[in-house]
Amino acid sequence: MPAGKQTGQGAVLLIDGYDMLSAKPRTLSLKLTSLTEQSDGLGDPNEAFSPVGKVRALITQGVGFFSSALNSIHDAMATKLGSTPAAVARVGVFGCMGQVAGGVFWGLAGLFSNEYEVLVDDSKLTKANAAHLITGLVERGMIVQPLAAQTVDWNTKNLATQIDYTLDPSQYTTPITSNTLANPSVVTTPVPHGLTTGDIILISGVITSNPTINGERVVTVITPTTFSVPVNVTTAGTGGSFVRSNSSNGASGYQEVTALSGFTGYVGKLRDSPDNVTYADLLTFANVTAAPNAQRVTVAGVVDRYVCHDGDVTGAGSLTVFSGVARS
Repeated sequence: MPAGKQTGQGAVLLIDGYDMLSAKPRTLSLKLTSLTEQSDGLGDPNEAFSPVGKVRALITQGVGFFSSALNSIHDAMATKLGSTPAAVARVGVFGCMGQVAGGVFWGLAGLFSNEYEVLVDDSKLTKANAAHLITGLVERGMIVQPLAAQTVDWNTKNLATQIDYTLDPSQYTTPITSNTLANPSVVTTPVPHGLTTGDIILISGVITSNPTINGERVVTVITPTTFSVPVNVTTAGTGGSFVRSNSSNGASGYQEVTALSGFTGYVGKLRDSPDNVTYADLLTFANVTAAPNAQRVTVAGVVDRYVCHDGDVTGAGSLTVFSGVARS
């Protein structure tokens, strides 16, 4: 597949627990706009605009098949999601880069305004267009639990589909210029590294350093372009790069339940681990007893390298669920 090209396979669009792609639209797009306010005044020679710290998202889905089935596009848009003309606070998720664990998604939380257009052509199937304008939070994250049906308790770690932050395609890879002959070794970067003392990073590609500083290292910040790692280096090194292994500013967890039958309760959790062996609860979603259901839950502090989803059901039945984590 050519670089930058994506097919419709694996896309996901969930709003307040409604699967908006059940109508099989032909097109799907997400447009993000940073909101600004005019900030020039009397005497300024040119117009100036400054960001206000908010993002507007516009999602459009085109030429979907009309369906009046429960929770399908007409039921959701004409009766439920689109029934209130004013903007309403909702939670949604959008993804178009693979509906798999570790795939990229955007979490959406804020005011949703909807447009819904039914298309009727002579001697053709009835179709529909829909648009969703969101003003509020737009957070990029990684899919932890792809949208799928579940019938018993499960854990994505046990299914070997936990996610690894060092593989997050949205991470910036920071280049390394050199590391010194010293204990601890001092690493220099050609650009600001953005680290905080105590952060854990994964270094790769460093050459000549003996012993190597490649691997996971805890950093001590010295300046904006230098930090040390606890390695007694006897031969200096050059080159390489690093990505973060953990993050220190908390995260948002997203969960969407599109169907639930039989079960009297379902509690989903996101759990994290520094080593992919020992996991601890990161955040817990509220008990779900009916679908559709959507939640966004936040947590402060350090989020470890690995994250998995844990699902605990009560009774017998089935449910269809999605979850993801967006690090701050």
